[in-house]
Amino acid sequence: MVIGLDGASFDIVDRLVPTGRLPNLAALLGSGASARVNCTWPAHTAPGWSSFVSGRRPGGHGIYQFFDTQDRDYGAHLTQASDLGCSSAWDWLTAQGWSLGLVNVPMSHPPRELPGYQITWPLQQTIRYCRPAGLLAELAKNGVHFQSDLATMFRGDMSYLDEAVASVEARVRSLEYLMTNHPTDLVMAVLTEADRVCHHYWHFCDPEHPRYEAAPSGSGWDEAVERIYTALDDGVGRLLEMVGDETSVVVASDHGLGVGRYGVAVHRLLAEAGLLATVPTGQRQDGQQASWFTGEEQSVDFGRTRVYMPVPGSYGLNVNLAGRQRDGIVTERDRAAVLAAATDVLADVRLDGEPVFSSVVPRDVVYPGAHVTRAPDLLLVPRDESVLPVSDLDGPVWRPSWQTGLHRYQGMWIHRSPRVKPGRLAEPVRIVDLLPTLLTDLGASWPDTIDGQPVPVVREQPARPLGPLAEDQAGARDGHHEGPTEEDEYTSQRLREMGYL
Repeated sequence: MVIGLDGASFDIVDRLVPTGRLPNLAALLGSGASARVNCTWPAHTAPGWSSFVSGRRPGGHGIYQFFDTQDRDYGAHLTQASDLGCSSAWDWLTAQGWSLGLVNVPMSHPPRELPGYQITWPLQQTIRYCRPAGLLAELAKNGVHFQSDLATMFRGDMSYLDEAVASVEARVRSLEYLMTNHPTDLVMAVLTEADRVCHHYWHFCDPEHPRYEAAPSGSGWDEAVERIYTALDDGVGRLLEMVGDETSVVVASDHGLGVGRYGVAVHRLLAEAGLLATVPTGQRQDGQQASWFTGEEQSVDFGRTRVYMPVPGSYGLNVNLAGRQRDGIVTERDRAAVLAAATDVLADVRLDGEPVFSSVVPRDVVYPGAHVTRAPDLLLVPRDESVLPVSDLDGPVWRPSWQTGLHRYQGMWIHRSPRVKPGRLAEPVRIVDLLPTLLTDLGASWPDTIDGQPVPVVREQPARPLGPLAEDQAGARDGHHEGPTEEDEYTSQRLREMGYL
């Protein structure tokens, strides 16, 4: 059983365990191996869970954000499961006869032909996000209503805290029903509510936050983080009751969360440096472009722009390359010089006398792999993770971060099994190593082409019955686009309310 806690961090868990508020996670920590996890950069849900399920770094699977970061037409092209440019653990396990129950795993939509059941994680309005097709109706008929993750996101209303706690309860109730009535060899479910609550309530909980605000009397917002972690701990406990002590259990996150202080408007910086051009919003543009390239006053003029941020939250920059982008103006001969100019601009940005970005790195360096060409051309690595590069075109370069909690590079991992040595590891492990460790525990095989390696905590290692799987046996895919080609206003609005756009 794999329980994903999106955005969960030992910074919070280790603070709450001594208070007695997390008895089930405390018990798992006492009986299992655990470590901090070096996740993906950027620390983002889409590449994080894709690396978890594939055992590959982003260059090996090609998922860098919720949207395609190299869309030729500067569009909002959603990435989906079909864009994963490699096989995943689900291919490897089904090739070895395993059945799967997959619930709410990010980047899993649309559902695939796999033995068992799936309730996917769609980033668009749809009723076709389960397999078998009647599974959602069956849940509803039995009093267990399941809403897609998109429908349960934060919508700008601070009453969301109560909704988040109720959502955890509903997710866990669905899992209890599914595990009872549709037993499978492996279950993976992801609970996303800690991520949402920490994004939007952090400033009520931390008196040191620069935007600290006293919570309204009786609201409970000052304990929002503790409350959602308590709900998650209760859910973990209920799921543990569904399985025996001989069951291998993994609890993991795709990134952590911490204080969010500032947003820095990268497009404004590029415009001041003459690398990005704008026109008054409403002036005629050639072709459509994603909504984040249009502000209230100014819009990106790609016919005169050399560098731009392709997707908010991608921590990336693209050269507007002739022949690659629709309105590209930079020739291949000038590409290196433009990249160098953009690097100089961003490397020189400072906050409190210190560089905002610790490095500005070419994609070939940070994203080695078969799908490096899908990555942004440059990656911005912040020195301070409380600062978020944003794509805003209007307003000041510096502004308070709209999300008062921001992602952190390090997540968490716990692995309990009769074959695993308990204890906290002194050094972090990599997110790509977590599933190979579980598969070693289970005596299952994986392709020898992945980046991940087992963490050396399994003391009794069953023989891998089939040897390393060949990639073609494991069902590798070519990462082709099957999703919507035009921006979905509902999806964009929900992500905008979450602070992602």
